[in-house]
Amino acid sequence: MWDSMFGNDKKSREKMINSIASGVPLGTMGEPSDVANAVLYLGSDESKYITGIELNIDGGILAGSQSAPKKN
Repeated sequence: MWDSMFGNDKKSREKMINSIASGVPLGTMGEPSDVANAVLYLGSDESKYITGIELNIDGGILAGSQSAPKKN
């Protein structure tokens, strides 16, 4: 999804990824497996008592920067 935005140059690509990740409270970009794991959970018996939710898989972006873990 991000490939066209990041381009092909490895150095500038890495710089752009780090820049975006720095704005995410958890400090890292999400991966497709993060969404896949949520889908697997919601499709499993483990979620049988869930009747309706809005699940944000965004590393804390919607919670805001105040929710970011404190770095040592």
